[in-house]
Amino acid sequence: MAIYPSFPSIKYYSFSGARIMDKKLECNISSDRSRKARFAQILDRKAVRIPVILTLFAACLLWLWFGVVSAEPVVHIFSIVIAALGLLLGWYYGELRRLEINLDDTNDVSGRLDRDLLGKLPHNHTIEDLVSASYDSNGGRFFTNRFLIFEDDIKKSLDSSSIELSSVWKLAIDLSSERNSKELSSAAVVAAIILLLSDRDIYLASRQLDEADIRAGVDWYEHAKKSIDHHLSKKQTGGVGRDLSFGWAPLLNKIGFNISDSIQRHGSFQSTPKSRDAIVDQIIHVLAQAGRRNVALIGDVGVGRTTIVHTLADRLIENPKTVPDALKFRQIIELDAAHIIQTAQNGISIEQLMIRIFNEALTVKNVILFFDNAELFFKDGTGSLDLSNIILPLLQGGSAQIIFSLTDQQWQVVNQRNPEMAQLLNRVIVKPLDKSDTIRVMQAETLLLEAKYKVTYTYKSLHAAYKFAERYIRDQAFPGRAIKLLESATGFAEHTHFITERSVAEAIERTYDVRVQAADTAQEKDTLLNLESKIHERMINQSRAVKLVSDALRRARTGVSSEGKPIGTFLFLGPTGVGKTELSKSLAEIYFNGEDRLIRIDMNEFSRPDDTARLVEVAARNQHSLVAQITKQPFSVVLLDEIEKAHPNVLDMLLQLLDEGMLKDAENKPVSFRDAIIIATSNAGADKIRAFIDAGQALEEFEKPFVDQLIDSKLFKPEFLNRFDEIVVFRPLTQEELLQVVDLLVSSLNKRLAVQKISITLSDEAKLLLVKNGYDPRLGARPLKRTVQRAVENLVSERMLKDELTSGQAITVSSEELEKFLDDRQK
Repeated sequence: MAIYPSFPSIKYYSFSGARIMDKKLECNISSDRSRKARFAQILDRKAVRIPVILTLFAACLLWLWFGVVSAEPVVHIFSIVIAALGLLLGWYYGELRRLEINLDDTNDVSGRLDRDLLGKLPHNHTIEDLVSASYDSNGGRFFTNRFLIFEDDIKKSLDSSSIELSSVWKLAIDLSSERNSKELSSAAVVAAIILLLSDRDIYLASRQLDEADIRAGVDWYEHAKKSIDHHLSKKQTGGVGRDLSFGWAPLLNKIGFNISDSIQRHGSFQSTPKSRDAIVDQIIHVLAQAGRRNVALIGDVGVGRTTIVHTLADRLIENPKTVPDALKFRQIIELDAAHIIQTAQNGISIEQLMIRIFNEALTVKNVILFFDNAELFFKDGTGSLDLSNIILPLLQGGSAQIIFSLTDQQWQVVNQRNPEMAQLLNRVIVKPLDKSDTIRVMQAETLLLEAKYKVTYTYKSLHAAYKFAERYIRDQAFPGRAIKLLESATGFAEHTHFITERSVAEAIERTYDVRVQAADTAQEKDTLLNLESKIHERMINQSRAVKLVSDALRRARTGVSSEGKPIGTFLFLGPTGVGKTELSKSLAEIYFNGEDRLIRIDMNEFSRPDDTARLVEVAARNQHSLVAQITKQPFSVVLLDEIEKAHPNVLDMLLQLLDEGMLKDAENKPVSFRDAIIIATSNAGADKIRAFIDAGQALEEFEKPFVDQLIDSKLFKPEFLNRFDEIVVFRPLTQEELLQVVDLLVSSLNKRLAVQKISITLSDEAKLLLVKNGYDPRLGARPLKRTVQRAVENLVSERMLKDELTSGQAITVSSEELEKFLDDRQK
């Protein structure tokens, strides 16, 4: 189970450590702040507050009415009512709604306790009262929804715990202080209670959590609270002065999207990690300097380039005192290529339209133009336009403030096509976020997703999204790819509208056609437990090989095996026709849901040194390359047939695939093989295997010496052979086993004939005849398959055409019939 990352601000303390204060703490319910908190809770209720507001409004109307008719005594009465209600509401909205923190008495936590929780605590409260009050507050609801830790469960655990209230207050203050919060939140109190339970470790382990997760939960709560407060805070506008300085820009307002204005109207949930704050600072520095006042944001898709620009717009509005005078109250307007092209279709050329846009931007002065997906403005083609000739003079003159957003590949194209313009751009590199920063961004993003989709994200769903996005989503960078998965998971919410780890796993499974959840259905468990017998329904013997691959699948589907490798890697050695390929097909059919789940690569085609490039070609160039096929179908059996014929360079390249389950494609992007079984086959040493068998040795007796001989032969490097989980030797099939192969072949034929209600049976003598004609110790079962095809299948088809075999019939074929049929075919 995913564990919440340790944020830099989180430190860990033992409860007996010196960090915990020795003094006894209490919560004084009789304090002035406590009384105010209880009174505020009365007005928090809409059922109380709205009637007060309506009464005040009615009193004002009546005061006006009686003032007109000169009923002075009544006017005085209503004046008193209005004054009283007005003072009450003013007191509520001015002080009670957000009680100031009072840290004067360090022994009394009522001065810093969350106002909502403080107002719910009764006099002489017990630990049970504190649990009830906490779970009736925002912090308790947070832990219920995010961690699925319920009040009743905590109270049951309290029966075996002796927790003093003073201990709760001490630990809760520590948890808040670690997050630089002066207020003692209800979330910190709930977390302290959970961490002080005597059976804490057992209780948390049953929910696949630990102490670090609970502490991180407090951090998430504080982070979410700050994000919401930031969203609701009133933004600086610059007043009339800014509006007058902006000037008249009808075209910009029509074509562009004013990011700054949107933030002022609707607020912002931007939650920028420190690494992104540094990038925003860098952009501000570039835009404020004299000369080249432009920025080219360079980063992968999903890295957050657009978010950085929105954060910049928010910064320019929110903190005008901290930004240079040249940028105060600058408005950022985003320009979209598709919208510009659509507007230009109304009788005006794109060039003329853009000249007018730039002229307006220069005229109004306090505008920063933002070109998202800027490559569309520098190339010809559908949905794009080449504005190089218009933008270049602006960059040379340094008169316009412009931000361009491009991927690294797009930047390289622009640099090659127009190096002069590229030299004029100030590059700012945006790198993907690490795990802790990505989780932090996800926490803020869930607030928007929850409002949009009416769902609730649990704590573990965020970690599942990061883990699965890291493994499966390759077309975006963090944090974008994790957020993409979070949004996809909304389609798989639990019945209570919760997005859980299971929801995220189902989203990945449906989208990328893989299996990431542990086996949990009765059908799949049955398949895994009986995999050997199901495989043997298709192939004969080779029990050890079947057992080894079955064990690998069971380990993978129960979460026992390492996630950093393929499900299993095997080297199958043995003569032709003994079942190496058939076992691969059987696995694809029985467990991976169809023989089309077999990715078969003939390594004989990769015998030259430069053939390594063809293996890793991207799908756009070669849909049949190894990486292209596994990208399309990651949950598969990969069969590397006749591996000994591949060039040593190819084998060297496969080392990383076998060891780490990863291979880099031609564009240097990692491609995962961790949801596949890798099987390499080789006929190397087939003659020696037959010699061992002819000498009467059992497979168990000669397998290890044979593998040692193979290593000594230097056909394969030792480090290559060491990368396989198992090296399995397949022995030649005996004539008795070939009789069973005949049964399998006839069974397969009957399945094909079942549609026509026809059934075929062979006599024992007929089976012996087929084995006699089809047995070749050098080629195994393959000649037998051809013999059955020539004899039985041709016999059946001929009889059907002569109407000697019709729908509903079942016949038994004798050895005499087959012998005559074979003799006729050999004449």
